[in-house]
Amino acid sequence: MAPLKPEDLLPGEQYVLRKNANAVIDVREAGLSRLPFDGLMGAVGMRGEEAVGGRLHLTNLRLVFRSHAVNRVRGTFSVFLPCVEEIRNTSSGVTRRVTVSTAVQEFTFVVWGVPRLIDTVDRYRAGFDDAHLPEVATRVLAEPWKVGDGLQRLRPP
Repeated sequence: MAPLKPEDLLPGEQYVLRKNANAVIDVREAGLSRLPFDGLMGAVGMRGEEAVGGRLHLTNLRLVFRSHAVNRVRGTFSVFLPCVEEIRNTSSGVTRRVTVSTAVQEFTFVVWGVPRLIDTVDRYRAGFDDAHLPEVATRVLAEPWKVGDGLQRLRPP
């Protein structure tokens, strides 16, 4: 999957970087069936979780996760930088993880280069405060389809 294209960006948004990443989801919350190897997931710190493969894109305005086609759950979602309260290293054992917290939700990604990613996100979000939220809302309302529909479970054939 290539970097975000200009037509994927909101008005005034600029592309910063792209990382191969997995969005970590709760298997039960997503309504997924268990896989034969689920019992082994605890060995890598992912008991009851599944890693949805894809790309994590950072712009000057948001984090955008896009899954790739080889997943039981697919889609795109955005986390807007003014809404990020904290981004922290939640790595465990050999699994490199970063968790992004907002006031209402946490998003965890398995990704290499956690310290650089945290530093880059923190640098861009430092320019935002609550006064920027109306501006961000205006950009989203102008082209809401660019934000993504979230992750959707594939229906069995």
